[in-house]
Amino acid sequence: MKKQAMSIRQIQDEWKKLDFEMQYNKPNIEGPYPPEIVRRRELLLIAQVYLANVMYAKAQKDKQRERFETEMYSRIMEMYYQLE
Repeated sequence: MKKQAMSIRQIQDEWKKLDFEMQYNKPNIEGPYPPEIVRRRELLLIAQVYLANVMYAKAQKDKQRERFETEMYSRIMEMYYQLE
């Protein structure tokens, strides 16, 4: 499964999705989060790292690294959405 490099607009859209998931799509739970919610939050943090790496690789014009980071970001987000 080979992903195409993301455009700047796509990257901005992905940041918006991540921001929404982290800031607004929170479970309404009193006390500690259950393990499945913790796992989903961890995946969002990992996704942020990969998306930042995509931006860095794009700025450095490193196409190979950009494709790799894009692929990793996509896989993390697939895992995230499968946990719903």
